[in-house]
Amino acid sequence: MNQTIIDGEWHSAESGSEIREYLSDEELRENERSGYTAGPDDWGPIQWDGWDRSAGGRSSIEIHQSDIEVAEDVDTVRERLGIDRVVFSPGQFRMTTIPAQDKQVPYMRALNDLTVDHFAKGDGTYYAKLFVMGDHPKESAEEIERYADEDGIVGAMITDVGPTFPMGHKSYEPLYEAAEKHDIPIILHSTTGIVAGFPITGMQPTNFAEFHTLAHTVPKMWHANSLIQRGIPERYDVDIGFWEGGISWVPALAERLDREYLERSSEFADLSQLPSEYLSEFYYGTQPLPEPETKMIDFVDLIDRTNLEDQIVYTSDRPHQDFDAPAAVDNIEGLNDEQRHKIFSENATELFGL
Repeated sequence: MNQTIIDGEWHSAESGSEIREYLSDEELRENERSGYTAGPDDWGPIQWDGWDRSAGGRSSIEIHQSDIEVAEDVDTVRERLGIDRVVFSPGQFRMTTIPAQDKQVPYMRALNDLTVDHFAKGDGTYYAKLFVMGDHPKESAEEIERYADEDGIVGAMITDVGPTFPMGHKSYEPLYEAAEKHDIPIILHSTTGIVAGFPITGMQPTNFAEFHTLAHTVPKMWHANSLIQRGIPERYDVDIGFWEGGISWVPALAERLDREYLERSSEFADLSQLPSEYLSEFYYGTQPLPEPETKMIDFVDLIDRTNLEDQIVYTSDRPHQDFDAPAAVDNIEGLNDEQRHKIFSENATELFGL
């Protein structure tokens, strides 16, 4: 079977100093150049989070900032993996760790300028998502207005750890209005780099494993619960995607939502279907795929039970060390050719309008 493979997530790897050069305010740009002379040139307001992801050196991590400065830098690896099209996600998505509130929006804009220049080619191979910030929805909507009509921009990404409010909150209305107007999806992306956000505040983890177990799943449940309970899918025609959290959490939330709705529907927004049916209309990235050794998740059965055959998008999560190559999807027992075609190509084409 001749299969086109679209990767819904390959991270760019721009450095803080590279983003800094796109700051439009010359005085701010010069101040930022001069203000971080105590450390390496890549340092700046975007901080390293302090986690040891290598388990004391037992896992190799080879993410070098200079490796992915422009889209074509991934040509060799992309071709080796058999990936035909890439939709980049921003690499520096820890913007909400910038402690100076007045710098967050200028850096968000600078990152989007860089993304359009280096990664959003719109050439049939390379596309990209804008970066938007949960605590700056008005300015994020302006970024969508500014760039959504660029040929290579096919979505907007927001971190699901970091925003003060869940995605159903009224403050996000400008963001949904802009996304609906320009017909681009909003992708919620996990991150373990942002500590001061739900559900991390108060967790006090002893190590990265304790933290990582929940940091990519619980925030997604928080946002999905809020989106459905407050009726966002009823009010706005916007596709929502959940990336880098797998799908094993979906049936658990679906069961809880439907139970609450059947017992106290008056406390929900006016919905036209069961809450679980909205969950089945969201999109989900494959990464991380269930590990067969855990024997806890049958991926094909999970897709069937949650009615997600048309909603799963292949995402490699390159260049992270725990990425999933297309072969990982091919190796899933029980997937038929039609399901593989949808995961590898059809669903991403529909979501991103490729």
